[in-house]
Amino acid sequence: MRAGGFTLIELLIVLVLIGAMTGMAMLSIGNDGKDRRPRLEAERLETLLSLAEQETQLRGEAMALELFAHGYRFLLLTEAGWLEETGDAVFRARELDSDLRIGLLINGENRVLAARAGLSNAAPQILLAPDGDADAVRIDIGDRHGVVQIGNDGEEGWTVMAATAAP
Repeated sequence: MRAGGFTLIELLIVLVLIGAMTGMAMLSIGNDGKDRRPRLEAERLETLLSLAEQETQLRGEAMALELFAHGYRFLLLTEAGWLEETGDAVFRARELDSDLRIGLLINGENRVLAARAGLSNAAPQILLAPDGDADAVRIDIGDRHGVVQIGNDGEEGWTVMAATAAP
């Protein structure tokens, strides 16, 4: 009669199966994360822009978005001019990974973006006014795999548009 327990072969089979499943899970997570980064960043920025528009209406004060080649920051209009929003962690400045790049079109016109904050004293590119009046804006976020666009020219406010493959 056999005593209760597992044989060495049974334990080895279970360990091999667990290792194989873990390996497949790690591979699928790694691939999905790299390919979806532009879309995730675009969705984050779209949500922040919608939230900032609501915030301007609640406060009755203008906010703005300043874009850079690899990041962006929200600004508040004060008596001293445009200052970076530092009081709310939601609207903190964000740097994108070095292989992600931002592009900007305002009213169909391409805008050149500085490499990072502090390189120019230009006014912010996108004004978020309490009255909701805004230019037609398209923001591109992409890498070597493709580009995802965010726009505000629809009736629904800021929306993430379909991704396009990189040329």
